[in-house]
Amino acid sequence: MAPKTIVITGCSPGGIGSALAREFRMRGHTVYASGRSPNGIDPALVTLGCRTLTLDVTVAQSIADAQATVAAATGGRLDVLINNAGVLSALPFADTPVDEARRVFEVNVLGVWAVTRAFLPLLLAARGIVANMGSVNDVFCPPFMAAYSASKAAVEAMGRCMRKELAPLRVRVVTLKTGSVRSSLFTNASPTLPEDSLYAPLKAWIEGQGYLGPARFQNADDYARQIVNDLLKDKVRAVVWRGGLTTVGWFLSWFGWETMLDGQMIKGNGLHKLRLADSA
Repeated sequence: MAPKTIVITGCSPGGIGSALAREFRMRGHTVYASGRSPNGIDPALVTLGCRTLTLDVTVAQSIADAQATVAAATGGRLDVLINNAGVLSALPFADTPVDEARRVFEVNVLGVWAVTRAFLPLLLAARGIVANMGSVNDVFCPPFMAAYSASKAAVEAMGRCMRKELAPLRVRVVTLKTGSVRSSLFTNASPTLPEDSLYAPLKAWIEGQGYLGPARFQNADDYARQIVNDLLKDKVRAVVWRGGLTTVGWFLSWFGWETMLDGQMIKGNGLHKLRLADSA
């Protein structure tokens, strides 16, 4: 296989983007690993020979500069764009200010929109692949992740539209339906519950991220190995399910049984105690 040129957003240390960049590079491909600032990019990637890009997905000029850098170096071609940059917000819906939800959508949704539009001419020239980081959270929709889950549902809907529009132009669009993967996305999230929260009795659980306990986390390197295998195939699936809990997520989604685990998640997160306390 001839070496391909890959651009990956959100390559911070310990994250999925860094693991993907490492895996592509170890297979001999040219990788542009990006982050909001040079200091935010995993320094180990430079040692491996990855090229770095300063790319803040919320800043138009930053996106334009990154695109120009890649275009100049590749003759205006890009084989794979992986929209991985994202942020997590983990608070009850009632405690999530609109500005916080807006911040999540700005990065997770509009960032994908802006970066893909900017790099589209390069992808058209190479008949490339756009891979958007989705999540099984838009199937499970667990408590305390309304903003994040909604943003991932939007990313998937956007990708489905893009897939149909770009298919005649020979650009493939893939949703990476990602389950639980051990990464810095969760360790970088530090939820703080307001003192007057309806969920104050669950303060320790929410701020301690107890809701992550039952998840079966896949190692990021193993996840990256599978994803790179998937994206380098001649025929790439439109939706790629990888990571912990994806088998369950696929099953529930396929049969339309997304509500089947509602009761379990309510009880597992202690939410049933709030209802009982209120009715006592």
